[in-house]
Amino acid sequence: MFPLTSVNFLGAVVSVRSLGTTATILVIMAVLQVLFLRTKLGLALRAAADNPDSAAFSAPVGRLLMVGWGLAAALGAIAGALVGPQLTPTPGMLDTALVYALAAVILGGLDSPIRPAVAAKAIGVLENLVSVYVPFIGHDLKIAVPFALIFVILILRPQGLFGRKVVVRV
Repeated sequence: MFPLTSVNFLGAVVSVRSLGTTATILVIMAVLQVLFLRTKLGLALRAAADNPDSAAFSAPVGRLLMVGWGLAAALGAIAGALVGPQLTPTPGMLDTALVYALAAVILGGLDSPIRPAVAAKAIGVLENLVSVYVPFIGHDLKIAVPFALIFVILILRPQGLFGRKVVVRV
């Protein structure tokens, strides 16, 4: 999708593929943020996801669910096109990516697409720091860091670091 060349940016060599992937992800995140927070379709999708019974009074929930699934399929296709050339196609090629994605969503919460992205960056930094400064983890057990983070967050703060506690009064 992007060429395999590299560019020198402030003394660091960065591949054009990484820059293109990052730029594509940032554009998609901005479009999703605008879609969900600034349009009637986004409001209807959020209402249908939050409370389908109440949303059925003002919007066709079945069609909104189809739009949501179509949007998810389109985003999955884009993700596959961006990540596919960098990995060997095997049945389990995205297993580690799913671990990191789950950790980012648990840490950042499901309220916004921006917070899990920030959480993913924080997980990456934490993982690399732990692999360097904790000798028994090293490079081989780096995948244990997101698992430990998931465990700690689910025990201490199940709604995520940025999530809000939902109080239901009966």
